[in-house]
Amino acid sequence: MFPELTDPDLEQVQSPAEAKVYRALRDRTSPDYEVHYSVAWIMRDPRKATQDGEGDFLVCKPSNGFITLEVKGGGIRCNGQTGQWFSLDRHGQTHQIKDPFRQAVKFKYSVLDKLQEHPKWRFLDAPIGHGHAVFFPDLGSPIPLRRPEAPSDVIGCAPDLDTMGPWLQRVEQYWKGLDDRIHPLGQAGVQLIRDLFARSFEVKPLLSAQLADEEQARIRLTEQQIRVLDLLHRRRRAAIFGGAGTGKTVLAVEKAQRLAREGFYTLLTCYNRLLADHLKALCASVENLEVMSFHQLCMQRVREANAQSGRDLFAEAHQSYPEQGTQHEFDVLWPAALAFAVDILDRPYDAIVCDEGQDFRDEYWMPLELLLAECDQSPLYIFFDDNQNLYHRAATFPIQEEPFCLDINCRNTQRIHEAAYRYYQGVPVQPPPILGQSLQILTASSLSAQAKRLQARLVELLQNDGIAPDDLIILIANAKDKRKYYNALRTLPLPRFTQWQEEAPQQRGVVRLDTVNRFKGLEASIVFLWGLDGIDAVMQREVLYVGMTRAKSLVYLVGQEAVCRQFIQGLAQPVP
Repeated sequence: MFPELTDPDLEQVQSPAEAKVYRALRDRTSPDYEVHYSVAWIMRDPRKATQDGEGDFLVCKPSNGFITLEVKGGGIRCNGQTGQWFSLDRHGQTHQIKDPFRQAVKFKYSVLDKLQEHPKWRFLDAPIGHGHAVFFPDLGSPIPLRRPEAPSDVIGCAPDLDTMGPWLQRVEQYWKGLDDRIHPLGQAGVQLIRDLFARSFEVKPLLSAQLADEEQARIRLTEQQIRVLDLLHRRRRAAIFGGAGTGKTVLAVEKAQRLAREGFYTLLTCYNRLLADHLKALCASVENLEVMSFHQLCMQRVREANAQSGRDLFAEAHQSYPEQGTQHEFDVLWPAALAFAVDILDRPYDAIVCDEGQDFRDEYWMPLELLLAECDQSPLYIFFDDNQNLYHRAATFPIQEEPFCLDINCRNTQRIHEAAYRYYQGVPVQPPPILGQSLQILTASSLSAQAKRLQARLVELLQNDGIAPDDLIILIANAKDKRKYYNALRTLPLPRFTQWQEEAPQQRGVVRLDTVNRFKGLEASIVFLWGLDGIDAVMQREVLYVGMTRAKSLVYLVGQEAVCRQFIQGLAQPVP
């Protein structure tokens, strides 16, 4: 039976007559019959408009052929003069209906047409046995219904429900007659009918469609988070903290834009150059707003001050703080040179908004405050997350008030949140309402084999799932060895018009390769987190936390199987 309906299912069938016939066909016929109930189709005739149709039962038997069966409940009346047919209900009321015998005939020839359309039809021996019949389960005898187009041999009534098998055999024999040219349907024919009218299938939704739905939910969550700024409207200075995905960067951008539109000459800054470039693109059309990383700010202001004064402020800073090393230059010399530049340039900011403030050293805050029009009073907002302190900076901010907490994750899915927040310490953060997919793993023993698995899955996403290249990123957890991972992928092919690009801003047609450290503060729909082999989950929990939470919808962990499964399961005990 297609479909297989239980007795409770049949109680819900709109037509009690069809339910009676269904039970009889199910319970009182031999197992070699295959029955399709409520068959529907669409016929396309080049000479006519496209038409749809449906029939009640299609009964197939390999040793014979098929019978189309129409069912009519209640009483029946036909007006021979007008050709109109009516059904009679138990209250004696009449309802006009279609001619059931013509319906059965149309059903029969529609099935034949659909079979002949199928490419496998030519492999069947034809002609095959076929016929039609009409069943009236509430009538006692077919005799009153007999007409030239309605012989009693193709009419079923209430007594035939108990002997459905023999009745079907009589109908089959009526249509076959003595014609030796008729061939049985055979198992191939029965399978062909099943393929046409009861084919099972499963089509998963495009991953890109799921991502789009999730993004709409994130937009609603983020809009709710932005209302936090209304609570901070009366506070000229505030530190706002929260875990990854709680909307800190979104709020930082919104606050900076609001200040600029209110007439404040505003600086939006962060530590990460890649994040700064991204924020600058977002704010390109906003007047009164400058966006740059802290060290871009240092270099720009020092260069302007040098040109105006004829001095070399960086050299002067080096004389004052003579230690050597690149890190010393970034952490001490450039901030000192920026402080010197403040005395030369008369261009203070009315307000400063700082994102990813946990990455700023203590030495950075003094020149930033000096850049404000009123050192102690001008608006200053710092957004931070101590769990993303990848650069091991201090977190002592020049703000006295108690920090404001963001505690709802509005970036990730629940599955990503659960995995990543195992590596989180701090104020509890509520998971988002978006369930999402479980974390995926791509495992292989060697780096080159891992690269091939990653590339193969990535190509599937691009070609089969409708994912755009710029929705993907490969992040390397082991930043020290990033080149060997970049090189392993660079030689592997991508679909046409798509290319790999290392440490580049988001752009169309490009699959980006970057490190977790560099990508901090940014996000992508799908993240491949690679370079996990050899990572210590305790010592480098921030890398795992940041890497996973960069993904909005889906994370692939790439590495050796034992390593990937360990990181999915997370730390057994909290990090002390």
